Amino acid sequence: MKISQKHIQYILLLLIVVIGVCAYQFGYVKYIEKANSIKEENKQIEARINELTDKETHREEWSQGIEASEKDIKEILKKYGPGNTPEKSIMFITKLEEIAPMTVSSLAFGGNTPFFISDDTDESGNPKIEMDRTTLTINYNTTYEGLKSCFDYINSYAERMNVNNFNASFNQESGQLSGSMAINLFGVKDEDHVYVAPYTGVVELGTENIFGTIDLTNITTGEENTSEETEESTPTEETSE
Repeated sequence: MKISQKHIQYILLLLIVVIGVCAYQFGYVKYIEKANSIKEENKQIEARINELTDKETHREEWSQGIEASEKDIKEILKKYGPGNTPEKSIMFITKLEEIAPMTVSSLAFGGNTPFFISDDTDESGNPKIEMDRTTLTINYNTTYEGLKSCFDYINSYAERMNVNNFNASFNQESGQLSGSMAINLFGVKDEDHVYVAPYTGVVELGTENIFGTIDLTNITTGEENTSEETEESTPTEETSE
């Protein structure tokens, strides 16, 4: 079968269209997508370069600001103690009774409650800074002057603390104030705060025999005592000459 010249032209035209579509779909489109991707990456790189250039321009200024901030933070943290324990709290209340003066009839310890944990961690994965709060609740008895001295002592204490709440009632017969008080003691855990157990030598620590029992090892029975006394009291016979 002979193909006419016109049919050949149609076939060639169709082949040209198919080649064009394939070239557009598998060549040009992919090239455009890749070009757009590279263009987007270039925008991100350009933005990063501008950011780093800006940081380099302000590097010295920002470094000084960071150093000043770190110094301020350390100065603030110096006002906080290295944490609280029951023995430390007892020594604080003992000193408070002496300074105020006041009588503390009861003392309730609260657990250490974290209220700030830094996002920065050390090599072991522990927070670089952790701050906690311990609440002591006391029942007290003192004079008005003693109550003011109590607040002065808490306010001027070397470690950060505050009075969360308190109440007081006046006794007309004794002329004194009595009530309860909740004191918040704050502590910091970081590389600069190391806990040291308080000296408790000023407080008498118990007795040798808390039950008041009698040691029976040194006590002899009545029969043994009687026999010993009989032997000692029996006169020896003297031989008459």
